[in-house]
Amino acid sequence: MKHFFLFLCAALISYQQLSAQCPTCTPAFITCPPAGGLCNKLDTAVANHPYTKVINFYMPKVITDPSILSECSCSTVDLLHITVTGVSGLPTGVTYLIGNNGYFDVQNGDTLGCATFCGTPLLAGTYVVTVYLSADVTAIGTPIGNVTQDGNPQQYIDTLVVLPDTTAGVSSFTYGSNGSSACDSITISLNALYTAPQPNMTRYFWKLPNGTTSQSQSPGTFKFTNTSSVPDTFPVTLTTIFYSYVVSYIHIEQIFGGFCGTIPHQQLTCSCLTGVDSPNPFVEFPLLGFNNSANAPTATCRNINFTPNMTDTIPVGTFTLPMQLWDLDEGDIFHIYQNELISTYNLTVGIGQYNFADGNAEGYVQFDTVEGTVITETLNVIVNPTPRTPNVVASQDSFCTGDSILVSVDTASYYQGCTYAWYRDSVFLSTQTDSAFYTATPGRYKVIITNSATGCTNESAFKPVYEGQSPSHSTYIVFNGTEEFLNPLPPPFAANWYYNGFLVTGHNGMILPYMGNGVYGAEIYNTNFPQCSFIVPNDSVSVLGINDVSGKVVYNINILPNPSNGNFSLQFYSPLTQHLTINVRNIIGESVFTKELDNFNGNFNEEMSLGTLSKGVYVISIESALGNENRKIVIQ
Repeated sequence: MKHFFLFLCAALISYQQLSAQCPTCTPAFITCPPAGGLCNKLDTAVANHPYTKVINFYMPKVITDPSILSECSCSTVDLLHITVTGVSGLPTGVTYLIGNNGYFDVQNGDTLGCATFCGTPLLAGTYVVTVYLSADVTAIGTPIGNVTQDGNPQQYIDTLVVLPDTTAGVSSFTYGSNGSSACDSITISLNALYTAPQPNMTRYFWKLPNGTTSQSQSPGTFKFTNTSSVPDTFPVTLTTIFYSYVVSYIHIEQIFGGFCGTIPHQQLTCSCLTGVDSPNPFVEFPLLGFNNSANAPTATCRNINFTPNMTDTIPVGTFTLPMQLWDLDEGDIFHIYQNELISTYNLTVGIGQYNFADGNAEGYVQFDTVEGTVITETLNVIVNPTPRTPNVVASQDSFCTGDSILVSVDTASYYQGCTYAWYRDSVFLSTQTDSAFYTATPGRYKVIITNSATGCTNESAFKPVYEGQSPSHSTYIVFNGTEEFLNPLPPPFAANWYYNGFLVTGHNGMILPYMGNGVYGAEIYNTNFPQCSFIVPNDSVSVLGINDVSGKVVYNINILPNPSNGNFSLQFYSPLTQHLTINVRNIIGESVFTKELDNFNGNFNEEMSLGTLSKGVYVISIESALGNENRKIVIQ
């Protein structure tokens, strides 16, 4: 009748005591087969991703499947009870919760069940899973009548597919908050995350660059530095191994009793001491679905040894493993078998030897470990080179008003595949994205280079660019009869004088003494920025026909306002250094105000206050040895 129970096993292939308990479920009769079995199936899981699924299954009270009935030569089979006793070979990280705590009293109404599966599988792969059941059934109408079998062990082998995680990174360890890639250098702090639940052991095997290894859960902090012009890759590999326990050896020192029954045995008394009807001992581990009844020794009760050679591991997180010691019944004349349970021992799981003893038997069990779940992950730490430090150059260090200058990255060919971010005095120039551009604005320029593929950056120092003020193009040459002078020529400008096309050395100021009839010329330049210059139109001088404005004492005379209330501003310009007298005269020529200016040249701009004078017309006279300049002013 083994085949019937396979339907339930398929619903129980994701058991692992490694994470928190799953939520309870409520059974639902949805597309359940009338003959019994799964109502739905598990979905494929994905490593490192949360997984939750509710499975429903149906268990009929009466089994009429011909293939099952042929095994027992009976008319029907009554399904009494089903108990899930254990599961092995499942992916680490997934747990389950079965309704009714895994026990189903079918005849009393537990015909519909459910199970919730949840957790996060840690490693992709195809997992061979074994589910162990214990079934109580009654075969109706066998050749010898109705036969009941209790604790009939069943097992089912299936596979669970866990697809690989397609997201980046690793899940079995952390490496700090600096990420897995950087420019120039990076520091990572390694810490393994997964630990098997007690009492199972976990071991860690780190393999780091340059042959460094470690078996610590947290091996420490490591710095990786790029020493080349191309990206460097530093692989960090962690293998996490969960060790499972197995029973490697069983020794029964002596069986004292608990094996003698009255039915169906012929003998009413039996004893190891007398040698009468000694037991045929074998052991069973219900949680593992294991018993060695096929290899039970005959009539033996002392110094019994079993080497299980078990491939089924003890479920992870199991602290106590039940072991049952049985006497194999040889049957009576009617071939009815009734094995006797000698005793049950709850073994404490752990490395080494566990001794057991009670009034029926004594001995010990040897536990050992084998590799269980193995998780190997590699993190490729990538350290990219930083672009070489750029250097900003200019076609020249300064430019003149109205001109522009070329600012560029020196040797731009080094920065192919890079972007450029330009700044002037720390202000981002959003429109400048190339390796060079023209500017007509002075300032301090720098550039930040970014590798488009790696994101690594480097920046230049500031390159200062200056603007030189150009001289006014309205300046002209004036001859006053004894010398040539430039009007205007304010600081910081100077002049190179020319006579008949030849440079006159020793004269760079405003005035050039008369050198005879001929052509006079001048080039005005900024003394701080000599390239900022202007060639003044030539002036031809002849003593017979002087081309000048001689007699002029001062220029650009302004009286503001005029008329006024007596308070006004007087402005003029004296190209020569000379003694000037400012006289204010009334209409009959009397002087009513005088101001002396000794050795004066340049711009004059002062506020005059003549508010005490009577209303009328007055004459302001600016007088020097060269003559006078007169202007009328009206006081109202």
